[in-house]
Amino acid sequence: MKITPRNIWTRMLFSGALLSSLMSGNLQAADKDDAALPLSDVGSWLKEHGVTPHIMATQFWLGNPSAGTSTNEQQSYTMLFAGADFDFDKMGAIPGGSIHFMQLWVPFSSNLDYGNSAGGMLAGDPPPYIPKVAHLLRFSYQQKLFDDRLSLEIGKSNPGQFMGFTNCNVAESCVNTVLNKTAVFGPAPYAGWGASASWHFTPQIESNVGAWRTYHAFPFTNGWERWDDDYDSGSTLWVANLARRVSWQQETWPLTWEILGFYNDLDYDDAYYTVNGTSKVTDTQSAVRSHHGVSGFYLTAKKAIWRRDGGAESNNPNPSAISLHGSVTQTLQSDAYTGISTLADVGLIWQGPWQSRPLDSYGLTFRWGRFTDGEQRYLQEMYNTQGGSGWQVPRNEYQLSIDAAFAVTPELSVKLSGARTWNNTNWQYAYSGVKPENGYTFWLQANVLLDKLLGL
Repeated sequence: MKITPRNIWTRMLFSGALLSSLMSGNLQAADKDDAALPLSDVGSWLKEHGVTPHIMATQFWLGNPSAGTSTNEQQSYTMLFAGADFDFDKMGAIPGGSIHFMQLWVPFSSNLDYGNSAGGMLAGDPPPYIPKVAHLLRFSYQQKLFDDRLSLEIGKSNPGQFMGFTNCNVAESCVNTVLNKTAVFGPAPYAGWGASASWHFTPQIESNVGAWRTYHAFPFTNGWERWDDDYDSGSTLWVANLARRVSWQQETWPLTWEILGFYNDLDYDDAYYTVNGTSKVTDTQSAVRSHHGVSGFYLTAKKAIWRRDGGAESNNPNPSAISLHGSVTQTLQSDAYTGISTLADVGLIWQGPWQSRPLDSYGLTFRWGRFTDGEQRYLQEMYNTQGGSGWQVPRNEYQLSIDAAFAVTPELSVKLSGARTWNNTNWQYAYSGVKPENGYTFWLQANVLLDKLLGL
């Protein structure tokens, strides 16, 4: 029996881009003298011997003051990360070889049902749903060849650590439900067996291809599963991309983009044709209409369009500048798994508006999400079955959000996001006859780089 209750499947966390930044220590922070820090000598010794520790803590607060089926709900999570990168080249063992390891613990949490109350695919995401305390995020071997132009990696990981990055100012403002759920990348805490290869055509342009064992019931996994220990929900994800990633130090007017395609060979049932195993369409011969495989693509780009210095300070790593970004994620099946056909966003990022705080940034983003026709009919059927009336489930959801990221200290960063949603739906929790309200949601996140704080 597959563990696939709809109200558990649809919980998303933050994107792989955030996890990658956490694991690589790339959260924006100013350089400073580490000599006076408690473990600076230990940190220097470890670095010289090829060991880079990662110790981080993240605190989340979420709320929906006026949106969803049950307004003014709150959720909080405390997350602890610990791991290390082991450079075999520096150890004198294997040139170009390394091992990456990261473990996550969620010791404190409250209100796992926040997503149910918040509502749809935009207002309801991101509500972390993490029923297990411990999760393996990454345990893999990486081999670099040809002057680091080719990188091969095998082991436990999440596809979002390599591909599908968001260009939004705050990753949580643009959680990609199609990649996380439909393609079954899985939210960032969930890892599966995988293998990937990356080739750098130039220092800016790279291509990745990979395959992962994915689990539709990912909230119940902890990353340590065997290949066949998949809760009867395993499938194989194939994904490839071509990306251009550029920093302010590489170009005066950076243009960043990514093209990604995915295919997952999962088997799934058409939601509209199946409600507790009973046919909802009288002209079908079977109570269940099954499908094999789901595919789609993701396109995203970001371009600098204004600089306070006009581009004169081309070597400035943190100029005061405005960038335009946008993305679209599209499934290629009219009856796509999870019932979302399209996600799209467009927005602006203002980096370093105050010269005294060059690492701060602000974002404004408009998002659009669209259901398949079958998903809309399914949600309407469920709403009516649960006693609801007088409301037509919309097929399109819209959201406008503002966010900000602050580098409070070199070791502490804070991110905030607030959003207004229109046409909110019952996608997160279809088993309710209460009409979801349009309204406001918010996200607050604090990250502490404990390794930097200790001098590691």
